[in-house]
Amino acid sequence: MTEKITIQQTAAEATSAVLSCEVGHTVCTRNSAERTTPRFNRYLYENLVTNVEVQIESWNRQAGREANPQAAQALRLKAEGLGYTLRLLDAFEPEFRELIDCVNHAGADGRF
Repeated sequence: MTEKITIQQTAAEATSAVLSCEVGHTVCTRNSAERTTPRFNRYLYENLVTNVEVQIESWNRQAGREANPQAAQALRLKAEGLGYTLRLLDAFEPEFRELIDCVNHAGADGRF
């Protein structure tokens, strides 16, 4: 999503901004005569894991180039913290996938 939500926007305006964008693989707009059901991206889990892995690698590379030992250690600690996050994501992968499937099936049935 490329739209910026400003501080002055209300929750309703922010929600309508999201609904006017592409959601998953389906486009839904408020002004469209034919409204399609928004769906969650079924690759959401893989994308999340990949982004966390890339950030860990980035912080580790930065730590290797950092001249200040305290700053390098801080970057390594941040990367280690994301490593714990990655392990949590792995532990909850089945539940995450089940949740996405439930949301997509509910949407297909017209329940949201």
